[in-house]
Amino acid sequence: MNHPIAATLAGLALAAFATPVSAQSTDAPRGFYVGGSVTQSRFDDEAFDVEAIDDEDDSWKAIVGVRFDERFSVEANYVDFGEATAPSLRTGGALRAEAKAFSLFAVGYVPVPYVDFFAKLGVARIDAEGRAGAVLFEDDATEFAYGAGVQWRLRNFALRAEYEKFDTDVVGDLDLISVGFTYTFPTGR
Repeated sequence: MNHPIAATLAGLALAAFATPVSAQSTDAPRGFYVGGSVTQSRFDDEAFDVEAIDDEDDSWKAIVGVRFDERFSVEANYVDFGEATAPSLRTGGALRAEAKAFSLFAVGYVPVPYVDFFAKLGVARIDAEGRAGAVLFEDDATEFAYGAGVQWRLRNFALRAEYEKFDTDVVGDLDLISVGFTYTFPTGR
């Protein structure tokens, strides 16, 4: 094959693949969004004062929000933190604690082309319960929550990574690291 023809074909192929990306607006899409994440949660093992506790669990999170402009959104999450477990205790049985939460956050963004850095502050209604041997415990409370993260945008789709911290009284603080996605529905503007 002749070199000028190969160079022309390569240039046309590059232009075909580059056009959709270069035509994309670098502005963050506004409107209603939904998403989900896989998470790694960590229970505060100091709250239990137990040796050999498995305080981490894989879990999940559902996301619903409204982005009003490039710098602000309101977001609601449902989080299943999974559970913390420990083998048999002196009280006559194993430890098992689990937690779930509904949360509401105000989210502030620092947008740069294709990327958002964000921080979030809010409250979470946390339902934590468990058993330590024969002793049952439960914590249903509304507590402070906060987090930070980064997301990469491609049109209305975004991939995100974030860290969140939830306050509780009975099972201690809950830490959450998550990787997920959001999709913003087009507004027709």
